[in-house]
Amino acid sequence: MKKTYKIALMVVALSVIAGLSVNYYVFHKKHKNTFDLKAEYTISADNLFKEFETNEDSANSKYLGKIIEVEGKILGIKEFSGSYQISFVDEVFGVTCMIDSNYAVQQKKEILNIKAGNMIKIKGQCNGYLSDVKLDRCIIAEEK
Repeated sequence: MKKTYKIALMVVALSVIAGLSVNYYVFHKKHKNTFDLKAEYTISADNLFKEFETNEDSANSKYLGKIIEVEGKILGIKEFSGSYQISFVDEVFGVTCMIDSNYAVQQKKEILNIKAGNMIKIKGQCNGYLSDVKLDRCIIAEEK
């Protein structure tokens, strides 16, 4: 009985250690810096949205998880908790780019210069389509 108890205790302890290790690896893994990454595609916001709207599966296989540059006219800019959301095409249906607070600090001057109606090119990771195409880890690649 004592031996079974020790084995069960060892299995539980090893499971907890393995779970904590996986948790640490997944949640503390560093993302690559978007500034240093080359975009795989450059596309207008209108065309990107149309591709997802027309054939989501095809667009997902082409863009999902990849770094892309999106260019177009800014429809709206929202700031919250040091992060910025830039909308293209339509505020509900279109392309939404999130500049998180880490990248916003590095590009504060550029962010303060952009306004709705400006033409801009943004680079970020495509995360798919719900009612709009979502890009995260975005940076301002070029103001026009």
